[in-house]
Amino acid sequence: MKRALAKGTWVITGAASGFGREFAERLADRGEPLALWDRDVEGARETQRRIGRARSAVFEVDVTDPESVGRAAADTRRELGVVAHAIHCAGVLRVGSAKVVSAADYALMMNVNYLGSVHVAQALLPQLEEAQGGRATLMLTASVAGLRGFPELAGYSASKFAVVGFGQALRDELLGTRVDVKVLCPPPGDTPMVRNLAKVPPIYKLSKLYSAAEIVQATLKQLGQRDWLILVDPGSKVLRAVDSVLPGVVDRIIRLAAR
Repeated sequence: MKRALAKGTWVITGAASGFGREFAERLADRGEPLALWDRDVEGARETQRRIGRARSAVFEVDVTDPESVGRAAADTRRELGVVAHAIHCAGVLRVGSAKVVSAADYALMMNVNYLGSVHVAQALLPQLEEAQGGRATLMLTASVAGLRGFPELAGYSASKFAVVGFGQALRDELLGTRVDVKVLCPPPGDTPMVRNLAKVPPIYKLSKLYSAAEIVQATLKQLGQRDWLILVDPGSKVLRAVDSVLPGVVDRIIRLAAR
């Protein structure tokens, strides 16, 4: 059973491309006021042009910098009103053997993917708790790689495991409030982040590359539901179910894919 969503501004991080741009386009079609956050200001402005500019504003934000996020939260409130929903899509991906990925890349993924989620949550929760008319939403984007570690994705998996753990703990802390914490764990998506990889991880052979439109459409259908973990494709749902009862089977499948 779906619950009514609060009325107010939607913040979308990573709005310059990929899932963030797709969320912006879908929500603009519904007439929602949108705050488009990204380090790539020109990309975010292109998203704004695509949605027709109405009831939207672009903010330059570095999610690794809590001061930058805090300023954007305040500026968003001043320009568009209280934030009722936050869709946090900003993220980075580095691929390679766990033995050779650089320390800088490990740090980058933790700083953007995990600490970025923390900074966005801390900056926006005061406004989300003020939202009226229904349930407010804080949705963090993890990955199916945040549910099970995969070869050549060790650093990425670690950062996304952290997002899942943070989101689950925060959900429990906010029980009794009108803020719903969701964690999206999508399958591999056909986004610039994946298309720009020099090498695709072997595990990607086990799943089709879903379009951003497919993933976002399925996600929006689940936002008003009670489940906190959002899985949008059959493969991810099967992986989670089997791994919980027969992890050895999943191990064998992954090792075969890695050959």
